Amino acid sequence: MCGLAPRRSPGVIAFEVLDCVGGGEASRWGLIKVLGNEAQFRVWVGEFLMPEGVLVERREEARYFYRGIERGWLLHGLLGSGGMLRILHRVSGRKLR
Repeated sequence: MCGLAPRRSPGVIAFEVLDCVGGGEASRWGLIKVLGNEAQFRVWVGEFLMPEGVLVERREEARYFYRGIERGWLLHGLLGSGGMLRILHRVSGRKLR
């Protein structure tokens, strides 16, 4: 496949975004580098993570910064422990076997 990186799952992408923010803040450009392009940034940050209360935005003149809040750190913890994610996936409407 000509050296292309394997496609990342949505869980991995969300984990990497929250890891980028770390315990402080990440710049808009830092998050764009993690997500790949501005279109993906708009989808992930503008349409998902901020409306769901995972990240908040802070503007300083012409620069934007993003930081995680309590809900974001809870999600980060769940995504970081794959076992919990598997449990949630099994009880999210699928018939348990």
